[in-house]
Amino acid sequence: MALTLLPDTRQVLSVDEYVDHMRSVDLADWDALAESAQMLRALANDRTLVVQRINQEIERSFRSSYLPSAQTIFLGGGKNFYVRAAIWPSSAAISSGHLYQDKFAYHIAHDHNFSFLTVNYLGPGYETEIYEYDYESVEGYPGEPVQLRFLEKVRFAQGVMLYHASRDVHIQYPPQELSVTLNLMVSTPEIAARDQYYFDTARRVILECAPDTDACKNVSLMRLAGYLGDGTTYELLAKLAKQHPNRRARLQAYDALAMKQPERASEVWESACNDPAPLVVNAARQKLKHLAAN
Repeated sequence: MALTLLPDTRQVLSVDEYVDHMRSVDLADWDALAESAQMLRALANDRTLVVQRINQEIERSFRSSYLPSAQTIFLGGGKNFYVRAAIWPSSAAISSGHLYQDKFAYHIAHDHNFSFLTVNYLGPGYETEIYEYDYESVEGYPGEPVQLRFLEKVRFAQGVMLYHASRDVHIQYPPQELSVTLNLMVSTPEIAARDQYYFDTARRVILECAPDTDACKNVSLMRLAGYLGDGTTYELLAKLAKQHPNRRARLQAYDALAMKQPERASEVWESACNDPAPLVVNAARQKLKHLAAN
């Protein structure tokens, strides 16, 4: 479950010092991540950090067309982790129409394919509801029932919170005033390949796979390959269908293969029935039933 930690330190770290420290931490060790909360608190003690980075981004905008996103500012990083500042606009700013809510992760239950530490840096902080679920127990299709377990509802203003990848689910609500958090994002390749989901907590079901993840981008690429690819593309898709770590991407690879060579569609879907993921197997069986009926 998500942990709330209360480190107390007056130490002040720069981003470079914090990144150097995190390079020595075993990111796969949950206890080691929890122990590092004090260092994130020390980074948050630098009260000029975010303003200085905003100034740098403004200066950079004069030299290129690059602009940071509406919600995040990249601060630094290393292998399998990075540090960012996240901006959380107020409920008044959202309701006024000055900001589009769909740019911000408010009011929608979701998980993440990364673990992260977060500390409030500025403002009153947002309110969040926290749930947990078993990622391995779901197939991942819209409408699928999920055993979401409610844990707590807290106003995130003090301390450091630590979230498990693909386990903790949360709903964030806009703060009364603009707030800023500092986040340590930890994502190893095998975890980054997982799906992220949006959930309906009232009905306890999956709404959809989050569309902006690398996994969904891979799905889109394979879908395009099914329309435009050549013989080499077919060979690559066949390899990905067997080896890609994301089940949804493997399913789309099979679909693209069947699209490229419809005369071999039955063979493709029979092969997909040997996939380890129920999402792929059940979809393959439905495809075979459809082919047999037609």
